[in-house]
Amino acid sequence: MTWKHTTLAIALTAGLASGSARAQTEQAAFLFTYDIDRGKEAAFEAGYAAHLQWHAAHADALPWFGWYVTSGPRTGLFVDGTFGVPFAAMDARPDLAGDGADMAARVLPYAKARAYSAHVLWPELSTVRNLEARQPSSVVDVYTLRVAPGDVAAFEAALLASARTGKGDLAWTWYRLAGGGDLGAYMVLVPRRSWAELAGRPTDLAGLIAAAHGDGPDQARAAALIQSVEVEAWSYKPGLSRIP
Repeated sequence: MTWKHTTLAIALTAGLASGSARAQTEQAAFLFTYDIDRGKEAAFEAGYAAHLQWHAAHADALPWFGWYVTSGPRTGLFVDGTFGVPFAAMDARPDLAGDGADMAARVLPYAKARAYSAHVLWPELSTVRNLEARQPSSVVDVYTLRVAPGDVAAFEAALLASARTGKGDLAWTWYRLAGGGDLGAYMVLVPRRSWAELAGRPTDLAGLIAAAHGDGPDQARAAALIQSVEVEAWSYKPGLSRIP
């Protein structure tokens, strides 16, 4: 939400819209990641909560969700983001300069901004849309997948074929990376409430696809095209979130 966020959002929005009709129907997500200074966690949270009040006072219509990364290589980082909005909504936020100044004064003395990214919902693959519906789960498992750019078409064709086979029990939401990382990257969010829900969940991608879409011949074909998968858990923080 700083001036750097504004610059990134404008650049991503300008470079990624591929037509007015598509832009009007796409649902975007913007994510920002912070590394909190050691020993400054309480000051960071107080400043961030105060910054959310700035958004409320300025009638910002965007939802802002906050999480701590609680497992995986990035454990301890804070992630905030907005979901279920058009790309142009980032340009239309109230008082962009004031937003950046307030963030710089209240939050950034206690943390370093580490990463910014833009994503677009892939509705055909998604079986739930919790964040778009502004109903975050207490925990979300975040799968980051990477496919070689030359394999993207084949990968997506296999996944779409699997989605047409039916629906399983696994709830997940898919996003294509739109900016801020490598081409051929995807983010998959799987909501849960407890560690116990991991019992019985497949640990391989083909199994996960089958759990979400039902058994079919295309899971292995899609899984074979994945170069890497990284999984981490994010714990939702209602006190560091704002849902208008």
